[in-house]
Amino acid sequence: QIMIPYENRTSEVMYNKMNISELSAMIPQFDWLGYIKKVIDTRLYPELKDIGPSENVIVRVPQYFKDLFRILENERKKTLANYLVWRMVYSRLFNLSRRFQYRWLEFSRVIHGTTTLLPQWDKCVDLVENALPYVVGRMFVSAHFQEDKKEMMEELTEGIRWAFIDMLEKENDWMDSETKRRAHEKAKAVMAKVGYPQFIMNDTYINEDIKTLKFTESDFFGNVLQTRKYAAQSDFYWLRKEVPKAEWFTSPTTVNAFYSASTNQIRFPAGELQKPFFWGTEYPRSLSYGAIGVIVGHEFTHGFDSNGRKYDKHGNLDPWWTTDSEDKFKEKTKCMINQYSNYYWKRAGLHVKGKRTLAENIADNGGLREAFRAYRRWIAEKRGGEEEPLLPGLDFTHNQLFFLSYAHVRCNSFRPESAREQIYVGAHSPPPFR
Repeated sequence: QIMIPYENRTSEVMYNKMNISELSAMIPQFDWLGYIKKVIDTRLYPELKDIGPSENVIVRVPQYFKDLFRILENERKKTLANYLVWRMVYSRLFNLSRRFQYRWLEFSRVIHGTTTLLPQWDKCVDLVENALPYVVGRMFVSAHFQEDKKEMMEELTEGIRWAFIDMLEKENDWMDSETKRRAHEKAKAVMAKVGYPQFIMNDTYINEDIKTLKFTESDFFGNVLQTRKYAAQSDFYWLRKEVPKAEWFTSPTTVNAFYSASTNQIRFPAGELQKPFFWGTEYPRSLSYGAIGVIVGHEFTHGFDSNGRKYDKHGNLDPWWTTDSEDKFKEKTKCMINQYSNYYWKRAGLHVKGKRTLAENIADNGGLREAFRAYRRWIAEKRGGEEEPLLPGLDFTHNQLFFLSYAHVRCNSFRPESAREQIYVGAHSPPPFR
């Protein structure tokens, strides 16, 4: 009841800069300065000992804390204590014995339709990967990532960039010249990061980064808590520092792709650059353009969706659209909201939430169009207009294979419980409508 609905969590609403003194005056029920000083280990960061009331912070939703403390003030202390202990236990549930995990399974069976727990080896791999992302990332890259993937991804990325700008110049008839010029500049400035950060190939750097960790074979839970503390303290490294554009903040093993509005960057970790997303040079380009190519376009388009458009080419929250172009954009999004809201997902027994999924729907539509346009340009320029050879035993054209490849990566299976959860809390439309 006190949280902002997902679709209303806009950048301008969620960015509230103030100093700790102002925060304390606004919400005096909590010792904010004392808390911040307590969680930062100044033995690791002695330069942060002088944090005081004038230190600036970003408060996502000030009203949330006001409402939260209003609720807490009227609740029994025993209830609050029980809740805090339970939240701590719940956060580490999968590091405890199986009897705790089976209780979680009972809960998840109702919410998600889950029927079994993951095997122990799977959880162990996941635990190590999350605890030591760059160490595991180094091992993964050395074993599974070929450097020629970077070259092909550069081809795909530049093709998508060209397609976006080409569509902007030739097909966008509602954006005025000033806004279009700024959009062009932003598209040209998008930085693409592919594979992994270079520093993970430096053994000295990696070993120095984790030298404080001392694991014990007989103390599994202690090891877990140690890595969690290490990860939490690592976050404070960048406090008061300017974060370089080259910084990743993404594990190389991640099977996902990202757009960062505050840096105007698209990121494609090595884990994403595998089949069925990335097919490599030994396969027809239609397969890669239809899969990872659409994903590149999807992330690129996020820079111009209902939220990303609010950031300029440098990643600053800056209203660079003219009022006329912004009004026309909002009018056009109404059509897309209505279109998706009319889709009924039988698996969930619910309609899609068109407003909630708007940003992702814009990215889906833009990414698909850009990738196909880029693929046809590749055929024209690299093959002189000659189509790629047909695959043996298949009568599909490569235009058809492009869309089949896209459908392949969007194909998912949902239990009814999980499907309903996707509608209620998911940012994306269900797979059949993507």
